[in-house]
Amino acid sequence: MIKELHVELFKFDSKLDYLPYYKKYTIEYREKDTILSVLNKINTIDKFSYEATVEFNLKINGIYLNAGEYITNIVELSSNEFIIEPISIYRAINDLVIDKTDYLEKILLFKEFVTPMDLDEYATNYELDYYASNTYDINRDYIGDHALLIASDIIEQTPQHTQDVLDIIASKEDGILYHTSLEHRVFNYDISKEKRIQNLMFMFEKVVALRDARKILSSNTSETKLDTPTITQYFKGFNIASFDGLAKVDNAKIIKDSRANYIDIQLKNEDLAPYSTIVSNDFSLKIAGNILLQAKDKNADFLVVRGAGDVLLFDNKQKQIEKAVGREINLAVISIKQFCKVLEGEKDKAVLGFDKHKVEVSFL
Repeated sequence: MIKELHVELFKFDSKLDYLPYYKKYTIEYREKDTILSVLNKINTIDKFSYEATVEFNLKINGIYLNAGEYITNIVELSSNEFIIEPISIYRAINDLVIDKTDYLEKILLFKEFVTPMDLDEYATNYELDYYASNTYDINRDYIGDHALLIASDIIEQTPQHTQDVLDIIASKEDGILYHTSLEHRVFNYDISKEKRIQNLMFMFEKVVALRDARKILSSNTSETKLDTPTITQYFKGFNIASFDGLAKVDNAKIIKDSRANYIDIQLKNEDLAPYSTIVSNDFSLKIAGNILLQAKDKNADFLVVRGAGDVLLFDNKQKQIEKAVGREINLAVISIKQFCKVLEGEKDKAVLGFDKHKVEVSFL
């Protein structure tokens, strides 16, 4: 069966263009066609720069993947409207082709611990792990998840080099503590990579101490699993976004059931880099700021978050967040538990806890 795909393709020539732009195409595809076949078809219509192999990495609708993936899988995950971009817009040279110097230079940090053949293999296999990171989007000096995975390999294979390798990845400015999960950013992400990075994290005493402190705190403030609310008060006409983090939750369904317009933000499943607070006062604030700004720029009336801990960050620290990102935000933030209580008819701000919020919750 032949279907249509609507594509906006990133175009940029660093030698000629001041800013990138996007060109639109409508492409027909079949069930077993790959992303590479789309690129090839566009190229027959209008020549552009890319690598014509299934291993070529790119970004579609904010998802990082390689050109060997099936179109149908990406349509099912997002839509049949593709925004196709290079894996790093900041490093773009010509259309989807990028300058990978920064990626390769960080691999060379480990040259004394591995063979030249190993270095070549890492350069081939870990490109997505570097450029897909949300940390990289915020701090392009970040050592990179690829470096953390290389470090994990070296420590496992040659434990005598453990301290030397930990010293490389422990930089206060751009090291491991700024890591954010790729689980919701890379298509079919291998979650065992995240586990390897977490194991590295726990080789640092300060991380273990912070983890244990957070466990104690969460045991006192955690919210119980919510039952589906019986809705008596609806939000028809409201635009509502949600931040779900890495958890497998479906706050979108509750928002849609409230008859509101659900605002789907690209950063809704981001990791807030909880251990970055050991070395930075504002890194997590910048991540939170980008999430709030996505919701605000898509005209959300308020943001629904996972629980009280998120409210403390997104609401109570919103003035600090504004300073970190350099923009005024002023967006109300409530937890999913508070939202469910409102849906069930509660209107008392004190009972709901809205009287303690820094940003006024004005919809009652």
